[in-house]
Amino acid sequence: MYNSPDEIEPPRSSASAFRRVGVTVAVACVLAGSIAGLGSVGALAAATNPPVVAVPAEAATEPTQPKITYSDADLAAFAASPYVDDAINLAVVWGLDTTTAQGKAGAKIQGGTALPFAPGEASGAVYSSDQQRSAFFLANPDFDQALGLAVAWESGDVYSAKARIGGLLLAHQEVPAAPTTYTEDQDAAAFTFAGYTDSDAARLAALWQSHSTRSAQVRAGADLLAGNNLPL
Repeated sequence: MYNSPDEIEPPRSSASAFRRVGVTVAVACVLAGSIAGLGSVGALAAATNPPVVAVPAEAATEPTQPKITYSDADLAAFAASPYVDDAINLAVVWGLDTTTAQGKAGAKIQGGTALPFAPGEASGAVYSSDQQRSAFFLANPDFDQALGLAVAWESGDVYSAKARIGGLLLAHQEVPAAPTTYTEDQDAAAFTFAGYTDSDAARLAALWQSHSTRSAQVRAGADLLAGNNLPL
């Protein structure tokens, strides 16, 4: 759990970019689709002594545009290699988008240069929480999916849920779909997990003429889980 205020993302609104549905991450088309669709990437490989992967400085943020363009031959070499399912793993280690990571890996394979891990070891490697969140952003993130899973997992905030989702992707495990229905307690939790405060609830209660801030939290959380923006 991450309870520090600076680790909880700010509330989203119609005027902000908090909702991540519109995020486009470089050229992640190789792994395009929803979180649920992207989750099935194979079983978790067993590793008695998993290699520790160093955290590059770039991995703490969303990947930037690629700085190097690799050839079709490099990409083909990667596609024909045993690393074909490790694009996200390599991208977070190198701090790149997935397509550039594939090209870089293909170039290294053609040149006989070793990659950060041996074939079959990527899913068992140890990744930092920053790298896990980078994996989430690389996989065409869906804020509503992440919020729904945060509630289902009782993560405490959506920030932590994003790291857990990314960890599943890096482990080549399936990311479960978010629930389709929620209790009132879960609706209220979603409001808080998304970074909203009691003050925000009071403002909504006045706007909606709700009989209590609790009922406003429940209504707002349900809206957030449904992918709607709040009038804040």
